[in-house]
Amino acid sequence: MGPRFIFALAATFTLAACNRSTEGMNLSVEGEVRTTPSDAPVSGADWTLFERAVQDGALQAEEEVAAAESDAQGRFSTTFPRRSSYSLRWTAEALGHFPATGEINPDLLLPNVTAEVDVAMFPVCTLHVSLSSLAPEDSTDRMAFNLGEDFPCECCPTDPVVLEGMGADSSWSCLMHGDRWMTWGADLEVALIGQPEGIFIDSTYCPAFGSATLDLTW
Repeated sequence: MGPRFIFALAATFTLAACNRSTEGMNLSVEGEVRTTPSDAPVSGADWTLFERAVQDGALQAEEEVAAAESDAQGRFSTTFPRRSSYSLRWTAEALGHFPATGEINPDLLLPNVTAEVDVAMFPVCTLHVSLSSLAPEDSTDRMAFNLGEDFPCECCPTDPVVLEGMGADSSWSCLMHGDRWMTWGADLEVALIGQPEGIFIDSTYCPAFGSATLDLTW
């Protein structure tokens, strides 16, 4: 009777220990996706988490470990297996917005504690730029144009656009942050007396999810 009782206690203790070792094996993340600077919620945003983990003493390649889609209020939540994380990187993509990226400190993730992630996404605006010279003009006329560099702008030229001579023209379209002002500058040199020349600085407003046109003639 005594040995059977001791064996039963040992089996119970072993089972309890096994149960304790499996607790907290998943980590939880939830967050909110919002348009900046309007702070409007973004629905249908795809949020993805990538992890580099250490396994058997070796650093593994980065892999996707979790994904979620934001609801009408911009909220999302997901869980992923707990491992020896070396780094955690997330991405977010949504219609009409520039992609967003960020990182989570693995040391701040704890079992049974949900980590909170705030995702700010910039809306897209299409900026159409058109530059052209009109009569009266001269073959020695010269205009150097550049856009501001206050924030990222896809397809925006990084160097000044220089146009010279008669019939000079150039046009292009760029994707920039919406609900923002794009500054621009022009340095104009003309041969004919009485024509405007010098340095001109101004800005063009680009609405969120819309387009704007910058039409400059000289």
